[in-house]
Amino acid sequence: MILAIDSSVGTAVAVTDATGVERAAGSSADRRSHAESIGPLIAHALAEAHITAADVTAVVMGVGPGPFTGLRVGMAAAEAFAWGREIPVWAVRSHDTLCVDIDSDTLVVSDARRGEWACTRYTPHPEGGPALVSSETFLMPRAELAPDTTERDGARVVFVEEVSPAVLATVAVSRQARGETLLDPRPLYLRQPDVTMPQ
Repeated sequence: MILAIDSSVGTAVAVTDATGVERAAGSSADRRSHAESIGPLIAHALAEAHITAADVTAVVMGVGPGPFTGLRVGMAAAEAFAWGREIPVWAVRSHDTLCVDIDSDTLVVSDARRGEWACTRYTPHPEGGPALVSSETFLMPRAELAPDTTERDGARVVFVEEVSPAVLATVAVSRQARGETLLDPRPLYLRQPDVTMPQ
């Protein structure tokens, strides 16, 4: 069984089978209570799937893009769970969940705060499934892309409203089956955090 966690938008958890089929899920849309939500959501998902932590064989975590604090909460929970169970943790770009089985170039856009969008461009994979990243995630001023935009530079535009952790697991399983290398388990930050340590 796979435990999948994403906190790039709200906080979302799912338990899937080894192929990524969802068995249980839970989420909180509150973007200010990641730390308070993550533990109960994991416990609820395990209970709903009628399994214990010992039944989980891998953890999938969304690495963003997303706000610094919220993203770290989900990733820390995923890494701690995997470390405690001595099982692998697989990192997946959160935007990837909106580009499975697409039939045209797609630009996935999420709120990056500070008047900017976080964008990743994808092109369909010839075999279907998770799309190929054609432009690595980048920042764009909000003034350059209205929130009701549906097309830009020949690509369909999709705005992120939520991220499905079950799809996150499906992406991880599919990419590995195709022999692709997953991302390093590091948060996908596109700028420096607001607070830094003095030199």
